[in-house]
Amino acid sequence: MKMYDVKDEEERSVFLSDEQTKQTLGDFYRSVARSAGHEEREDTLYDCRRILVSLNVQDAIIQAYQEARPSATRADIIMLLALCGPKADAELERNEVKIQSGFIGSKE
Repeated sequence: MKMYDVKDEEERSVFLSDEQTKQTLGDFYRSVARSAGHEEREDTLYDCRRILVSLNVQDAIIQAYQEARPSATRADIIMLLALCGPKADAELERNEVKIQSGFIGSKE
């Protein structure tokens, strides 16, 4: 996997609308990338280790999964986020997402 920076920046914050925060991970990562000015291609990959979200964004993602998969337990969703989701940062502002160098990559 080849990683590249979003607009050659080391770290960047974007602010999402309430609607953009309440999505399952694939759609959420695409929304974040679009908000940062990246146009997704077929070979685009996202590195979940290089993105931080505010607490309300994490709650919105959990809510999106609860609505999309009513049979999933909250523990299942939390485990999914632990493995594939962004980390929450209590210091970020409402609807803030911080993307770090290498968040967006491509297949070689």
